[in-house]
Amino acid sequence: MRLSRLFTDTPLDINVSVDLPIASSHYINHVLRLKSGQEITLFNGRETVDYLAKIQISSKKVTVTPVSRIKNNPESPLKSILFQAIGKPEHIDFIIQKATELGISKIHLFNSQRTQTHIKGARLEKKMAHWRTIMINACEQCGRNILPLLFFHQGFENCIEIAENSNKLILDFNGSPIKKLNNQFNPELPFTMLVGAEGGFTTEEIQLARNAGFNLCILGPRTLRMETAAISIITVIQHYFGDMQ
Repeated sequence: MRLSRLFTDTPLDINVSVDLPIASSHYINHVLRLKSGQEITLFNGRETVDYLAKIQISSKKVTVTPVSRIKNNPESPLKSILFQAIGKPEHIDFIIQKATELGISKIHLFNSQRTQTHIKGARLEKKMAHWRTIMINACEQCGRNILPLLFFHQGFENCIEIAENSNKLILDFNGSPIKKLNNQFNPELPFTMLVGAEGGFTTEEIQLARNAGFNLCILGPRTLRMETAAISIITVIQHYFGDMQ
């Protein structure tokens, strides 16, 4: 039987007991309904190993004690970076979840010119915590050990300025199929992908991206929803240059 897998934001070591936070304790006690002496798998987002741990449940807390390390490194050899314009909240949640499952290395979210509701201030802090939880849950499910890095920017120009030395792609209706661009890419470099909000990018944003060395690309003859486009371009790049067969 497959063991339940749980993230804990703390260093782990063999035979060193750790008290889990309230939310994780509640999940083990009342959702999984595990008992003292049973085992779970732990990871902390920092190492390429899992930890097999025994649990001890008391009335106030759940304590876990790692007993062995389990080699587990499903990280993609491809470094991939998604710059995603903010769209509808449920669609952004979906993109973060699926991008994590597909092996994305970094996610940069930003307010674009076509973002309907800009996120700022205290609301942004809550959103960042919410998005990180989605990443954690996705890693628990898919087996990843390392959490993707998550960033937020207030404008498109900021994203262009910090884009790494990489293969740069921006989705646009006037772009070329990725397959036709393959010979222009250096597979040794990361892949940076720019995906717009509902409605795509403005002409001004497209020109800024082109000036910064981004290649305009398209995923096919059909118009894709924002969330479909983001997941599709990650999948295509992972297929050609990563570890998706």
